[in-house]
Amino acid sequence: MHSAEETKGRLILGMSGGTDSSVTAMMLKEQGYEVIGVSLWFYTNTHSYDSNDTYPDFISDAQKLAAKLGLEHHVIDARREFRDTIIQFFLDEYMVGRTPSPCIQCNPNLKWKLLLKKADELNCAQIATGHYIRIEKEADNYYIYKGNDPVKDQSYFLWNLKQDILSRTLTPLGKYSKPEVREIAKSFGFEEVAKKKESMGVCFMDRKDYRDFLQEMVPDINDKIGKGKVLSPDGVELGEHDGYPYYTIGQKRGLELKEKSGLMVSKIDAKNNTLILESKNDLNKLQIRVSDYYFHDIKDSEAANITTLVRGLGRNPEGFSKITIVNENELIVNLEQPAWAIAPGQPVAFYIGDKLIGGGFAENND
Repeated sequence: MHSAEETKGRLILGMSGGTDSSVTAMMLKEQGYEVIGVSLWFYTNTHSYDSNDTYPDFISDAQKLAAKLGLEHHVIDARREFRDTIIQFFLDEYMVGRTPSPCIQCNPNLKWKLLLKKADELNCAQIATGHYIRIEKEADNYYIYKGNDPVKDQSYFLWNLKQDILSRTLTPLGKYSKPEVREIAKSFGFEEVAKKKESMGVCFMDRKDYRDFLQEMVPDINDKIGKGKVLSPDGVELGEHDGYPYYTIGQKRGLELKEKSGLMVSKIDAKNNTLILESKNDLNKLQIRVSDYYFHDIKDSEAANITTLVRGLGRNPEGFSKITIVNENELIVNLEQPAWAIAPGQPVAFYIGDKLIGGGFAENND
């Protein structure tokens, strides 16, 4: 163990109570850091913001672990800010016919913002998280690299973390696989931490279908929008649907068609509450229009070996991409092989090998 004289300094660790952040706490303490745990309370399904509310289990777990490890621990109650920003963004996007990824907004605009603010308050130069990514400095810029575990790699959701964040963030799990991290927990004597289940899906939906969540959060959604028409690209009426927010590009489920066709949603016309259907192959696109893009170094966008990643219902395109900057807000991606079922609002991430160079948000091509 390290003595007080060998300490590497104070840092803030985002603690979720799960295996990953818990093992990160153990590792950093072992390495000689003075670790201060911070748990971010973003959501409660009671929609209450009372300061006397009981902490959820994940915070209690983080507090218990911090106590066992002898770590200072803080809780930041950001439920109201999370509701007003991240959840509202999620709702607003669906209400205009887009397919959002709330994590992309939360990471730079709330999660890291709050951790850095707490770090500054407590005179900590660095923050740490349990993300499966690697952060490396090259010349004047810090870059995220994919984690060594392809199943757990989380780089896709982090393309818009700016230099002020990356330059202060440690992610020690990036070089490990999940099974290795579980073994590390056991080696520290924390068998129960090693056995914790993975958290899946969007944190605030509590494993609900997003359609149920929309109805809960926008109680009059069905009265406001209601059923709409399903059309072919040339305007032939094929049936009806339950309301455009309940659908995404590439979806077949939940359509009330006059006859079976095998067609799927290719476009959402929110203004007219109308869905356009096309065949599966028609959803293959060799070009993606991207808005609100960001690169650590704009010169990276000129590389010849860029690959593009778009998660969701669609399938990721094989081969390399050619990026053409249109203006400061928009670019065009031309693909060697087609991408399938790209939905407006989805994050688009760009890589050179395992290095994440930037990203943006998919838009309609027309």
